[in-house]
Amino acid sequence: MMDTSTLTPYVTNLDRPVFALRNLPEEVVAVLFAYYSRSTGGLRENLAKLAEDGDIAVGAGETEDVDLARAREKAREFHEKWVVGYGHSSVAEHAVVHLAVEDVSILASKVIEDARLASFTEKSTRYVVFDEDRYYAPPCFADSTVYREACRFLLGTYASLMPGVIEEVRKRRPRTEKQSQRGWDTACKAAACDVLRYILPTSTRTNIGITANARTLEHLLAKLMSHPLQECRDLGESMKREAQIVVPTLIKYAARSPYLVESGEALDSLAEAVGPSAGGAVSCQGDHVSLVSGPANPELDLAAALVYEHSERPWAEVRQAVEALGPEKRREIIEVAVRGEESGGFRARFDQPIRALEHLYYTFEITLDFGAFRDIQRHRMATQSRQRLTDAWGYSTPPEIAEFGLSDIFAECMERASNAYQTLVPVDRDAASYVLPLASRVRVLFTWNLRELHHFISLRSGKQGHASYRRIAQDLWKALHERDPLMAEFIRVDMCDYGLSRA
Repeated sequence: MMDTSTLTPYVTNLDRPVFALRNLPEEVVAVLFAYYSRSTGGLRENLAKLAEDGDIAVGAGETEDVDLARAREKAREFHEKWVVGYGHSSVAEHAVVHLAVEDVSILASKVIEDARLASFTEKSTRYVVFDEDRYYAPPCFADSTVYREACRFLLGTYASLMPGVIEEVRKRRPRTEKQSQRGWDTACKAAACDVLRYILPTSTRTNIGITANARTLEHLLAKLMSHPLQECRDLGESMKREAQIVVPTLIKYAARSPYLVESGEALDSLAEAVGPSAGGAVSCQGDHVSLVSGPANPELDLAAALVYEHSERPWAEVRQAVEALGPEKRREIIEVAVRGEESGGFRARFDQPIRALEHLYYTFEITLDFGAFRDIQRHRMATQSRQRLTDAWGYSTPPEIAEFGLSDIFAECMERASNAYQTLVPVDRDAASYVLPLASRVRVLFTWNLRELHHFISLRSGKQGHASYRRIAQDLWKALHERDPLMAEFIRVDMCDYGLSRA
């Protein structure tokens, strides 16, 4: 049996069936996992063989300065053969890259974060006051006074209003006996940031932390390199350059995709037949949620899907048998799976509903402010199709703007942004969106499965959420309940209006 005693620096144990890897290059990790599909030996055996063959230098007690050059080279050879040569791209899913992307615009950040299988952490508009001098200026507007003045006015107004709004929040929500001074200060600042984030232009610079496997990253890079925005194309090149230091082979061929570019341009032209927007740049207080489509017989489909896994009959027979059971029995089946413990069911507060709920899909069209979309987009277990950000659908105004006597300055911000946008559109229609504030409203088509709706509505309707997406979560529940009451009945939803209570 091969000696694995020298592997201590690379595995968390030498004798148990479950262990973690450490101190290894990501591409080497990918190779080791790939061996599972080609080797009868375990991972530690294969790692020891790399050491025995001189592909990696190991020694008992080594933890620092391990020479991994040969292992990296062998990994590259493996990936060139299996990933590049034979298209065995699933191997790339075992190599994980962590990227820090800083000083990226909020607009471009939404393009980056439109990746379902990656993980992102972004600078928060709730807990961080953004710098009034930091905004992205696209090359096409390098000499534009209109662009520069609009962005500076929005960010300058945001910064100048912040101290007064924090003080206004402090007056309206005094510190309770249970709150520490620091906790209260933080909560008041967060509430003020929630109000004033509506003024931030999408050109505002933010930071993002990204964790993605190499396969997902390759797709993301191709999308960025093929995007209409120059910033996105530049980011794609920069991200590839840095990621190749970690996974030089697995994203080697990430590049501009003629398919993405040409199909996007063709669809842009074809969409002109639909006609121009019928919207208008007016202030709209309420977001709009519309349930576009859903299953024809959700109770039957869900009950049958829940029973199917516990049956030995084919789907058609299960569905027919469940239909014959009648509505009361179908309800009982559904209740067993989704009723919460607070009403006598099995599902505890943090339990996810049974996965069979994913067989039911609902599509909603939502018109919402871009700041709210920034939060909702994080729920990537959904298919999201966002229209271009324009001034066509006006903007949302938080009630605190009027309560704090800021209506005039807020309206001036929105008007200046809209005027600048209209001036810049003929130069570059896509880049003109940078000048629009987070209050600007955008339309998005979301398709959620029922299981994800449980998660989204219960989480985003909660007391700690921002008022804008809390309303959307509540309206989603209302729309679902109106169409399919039983599907909505056991979704935990908070229908209260808390305002600034988080402070």
